[in-house]
Amino acid sequence: MLNIKRSDFEVILAHCRSGLPNEACGMLGGRNGSVEKVYPMRNAKPGPDYYEMDAEEQFRVMKDIRESGFELIGLFHSHPTGQAYPSSVDIAQAYWPGTELPNYPDAVYMIVSLMDRARPVARGFSIEEGRVQEVKLSVI
Repeated sequence: MLNIKRSDFEVILAHCRSGLPNEACGMLGGRNGSVEKVYPMRNAKPGPDYYEMDAEEQFRVMKDIRESGFELIGLFHSHPTGQAYPSSVDIAQAYWPGTELPNYPDAVYMIVSLMDRARPVARGFSIEEGRVQEVKLSVI
């Protein structure tokens, strides 16, 4: 389960909407399955069905997560016109290129569907060995 405060969830939704018509992305720092800080990030290769986090920004965020005493507990991105479910590209990007080694083995991948702009849908997933398993999101 991934717990997230309503205010942090709203930050994620606002960032995802601001990226339209392209995908938006970010990272989540926290402890024990609870999000403590949301890191909205720039999509370095914006597209309506693709995102890539800027490497330098990603490095700075990881440093802040460590220095804050948090762990990387999740990543998020939007699907502007698709379901809140990992695409084949999302699954492939969960691994170091050309390997079966996960980029972030313990992270929850949150996907925000903006198909219905008035009612976005967010779901969380673990991606291990190419298998996708839903992780319950609890907005508190």
